[in-house]
Amino acid sequence: LIVPQITQALIGMSIGVGADKLSATIGSRLTRRSLQFISGVGPAMILVYLSLLASDSNSGDGTTTFQSPAFLFGAAQTISAISLGAVSVSHLEVATPSKSGAVYALGNVFAAISGSITVTLFGVLLDKDGQQQAATTTAASDFSLPFQIVAILSAVGSIFYSLSIESDLEIGMQETKKDHQSKSR
Repeated sequence: LIVPQITQALIGMSIGVGADKLSATIGSRLTRRSLQFISGVGPAMILVYLSLLASDSNSGDGTTTFQSPAFLFGAAQTISAISLGAVSVSHLEVATPSKSGAVYALGNVFAAISGSITVTLFGVLLDKDGQQQAATTTAASDFSLPFQIVAILSAVGSIFYSLSIESDLEIGMQETKKDHQSKSR
């Protein structure tokens, strides 16, 4: 399953240019709102579909490549990379370029903490009988609830961001103007 990582990298490398071009046409606020909505709600819809597919007892029979859980999960991962043109650049709007790295790191720390808590929670949900099972013995339908929880969190978070971002700031322009003014004095 290396293909999703490759496609994520390709999207990640190209989304900046695409977001810049889109921003020039419709503005950075609408660009970020749209990209974040797509990158959060798109994978959420795929996860809900996967949870329904997993709970369907016939899902193992006759699925096409495009219904394959591995393909769909990879597609969800790939679509999530679109956020690199949205929420992933927000730290540049709330901090000066010299401090934006710290803001970005702080956001990643909180993401890692919440990710660790969520993985532990899902382990508890999947370990229903108190006996630790190997991942190979866990039924696909057992993942329905965790997938639905992730889908809800992803969709709600992305919708909240999409509705609440207000900035049309050109990245780096404020500090550049201040630096230029102080040098000219």
